[in-house]
Amino acid sequence: MKNFQIVFFFISFSAFATLERDVDFLLRYAPSQDMPLPGGFVTNNCLLAARARDTAPEAYADEIYLDYVLPYSVIREERDDWRAEFRERFAPIVAGCTNAYEAAVKLDRSIWDLVGVHYDTRRDKARQSPRHSMRIGMASCTGISIILIDACRALGIPARLVGCNWTTIPGNHSWVEVWSQGRWRVLASGEKEREDSIWFLDYAAMADSARIDKRIYASRYSPSPEGTRFWRTWDYPQDVSDVPADDVTAKYVIKPRYAIIASRETLADSEWRIAAEALAAKHDNEALCTVVAATATDALATLRGLKPRYVAFLMRPEEFCTATLLELKSMMREIDDDPFDDAIWGIVTGPDAKTVQRIASSRSPNEIGSILATTGVSANVVTGDVACISDAYPKGEWWRKSSTGLRWGGKCTNEVASVFSSAWRDIDPECLLTSSHATERNLEMPFSLGNLVATNGVFATTSKLGMAHDHTPIAGPLNEKVWLAAGNCLIANHIDSSDMLMTALSFGKVNQFAGYFKETWFGFVGWNTWTYFGAMGYSLSLSHYAANQWLLKKLALGEHSDENEFAGLVWDRDATIFYGDPMHAARIKPRADAQYDTLPQIVVFPDSTRSHKVTNVPEDFMAFCADDFAIIERKK
Repeated sequence: MKNFQIVFFFISFSAFATLERDVDFLLRYAPSQDMPLPGGFVTNNCLLAARARDTAPEAYADEIYLDYVLPYSVIREERDDWRAEFRERFAPIVAGCTNAYEAAVKLDRSIWDLVGVHYDTRRDKARQSPRHSMRIGMASCTGISIILIDACRALGIPARLVGCNWTTIPGNHSWVEVWSQGRWRVLASGEKEREDSIWFLDYAAMADSARIDKRIYASRYSPSPEGTRFWRTWDYPQDVSDVPADDVTAKYVIKPRYAIIASRETLADSEWRIAAEALAAKHDNEALCTVVAATATDALATLRGLKPRYVAFLMRPEEFCTATLLELKSMMREIDDDPFDDAIWGIVTGPDAKTVQRIASSRSPNEIGSILATTGVSANVVTGDVACISDAYPKGEWWRKSSTGLRWGGKCTNEVASVFSSAWRDIDPECLLTSSHATERNLEMPFSLGNLVATNGVFATTSKLGMAHDHTPIAGPLNEKVWLAAGNCLIANHIDSSDMLMTALSFGKVNQFAGYFKETWFGFVGWNTWTYFGAMGYSLSLSHYAANQWLLKKLALGEHSDENEFAGLVWDRDATIFYGDPMHAARIKPRADAQYDTLPQIVVFPDSTRSHKVTNVPEDFMAFCADDFAIIERKK
């Protein structure tokens, strides 16, 4: 503990009782790194805090005082004795302020030149104490926030540190909240921005409450009722710090609009109406859900009025075919005037209402822990079971990896289909990743060494190609799953109730399916969907959206090397489709070796009715902004 200045007070009996409470609070919840706390330091801190509260710009409850004014530290910075000095230096700045937020803004406009500290990435470390930052004249966003919080607390203004890891671009950020007029208000410490135009609020609005590492946290001194702790932003390589915190994600995330489009005939069927209602109910707390009675391809005017972030077309199988899919692909780029997809969207369908009710109400899988692939996949994509039938030489190669890391495999040219069938049964995978030739009726194993077919409502395998051979039914799965057909033509095309798509959705318990409904030779969207999904932690629906936007940007800006690439991009633009609930965030845990320097980053703004401009992009990156999304990519 640094040397501290002792201030003498004469106190009444009631003030002594308050002092006793405050000292007990600090000692009870003090971090182990601080123990034993010097008694004189604790007493002095409590007396100065109580004095500051008495002269604060506005009153507040004891529970606010104890966690956000009384504490001598913000997170796990070095410990300084700052109260007396900060009060003496900064009290004149806030004289005459009528509320805490007004006073905090005045502090933020005035103190940085006084203390000689400014933002600089060359600072010694993220979580510096005020005196450390003042000694070297620079601090990170965290260090600057700590100074401002301590300055506020020295004047009796409740303040706390808020921060998160960004969801869609590299890095993280910390800022300040001040308790004023009965609520926590945001302050962009050291940046002199108005509360309603702070640059990082758009990024914060994209926080992901489904992921512990992508939530927004606010520091506190005592443990929260839920036992929440601040996710790492300064304690790398630790995953979670020991700093008590509140999860404040919901405060920052803007509820997006979710339009569920279904024909009047579909909604008139009670079983399909249940599916529509289940889809809306599932996302009621996270989105503004609207069920619209309209034929899918006639919904453009409605969508232009709603400007939704997500769109689900709830469609009976007889309501769509290849022509319908092509019309929808075009229509979803016409909600606004730019050439890009204007929502994250998908078709919720199935061979029967029971299947669709399952898809509409399910949140499974969430974080994917097992994969079965007919194309090369890294062994460390997921931590669980993985099986891969390779589509690279040597012909017939396969391998398996267990959740314990044990790996084995071999080459079996005559029994590849049985390898697939046994992996399907033993692993019961939560994700299928497929390539090789396919049609609406079958999926060939790599090098045509076997066949998976849809027959009589189930999947079956054979070691030979063609539909005329005897097939062995594969086991009905227990796990719900997603299927990314990254390199298969036609497998996502719908022709009747017993095709590969409908069999996957019903028998296969596939809740999300992304793939090609047309023949292709190019594969840009399919394989880049896997890039986002497998390497970067995007959900499957967002991965498909991101790959499409990347392609559309290349077309819009002429980013193609020759006419062959241009033709391939144009073809792929209208060749893939996503089936399932587009707001269901099924994800693979990001790989440790993801290479962000070679990939664009997609920023999806949750409310496209606002006007967005991306600022403060990391130094080595640049932003391409459209009406309702941005691509952040590394400078070449």
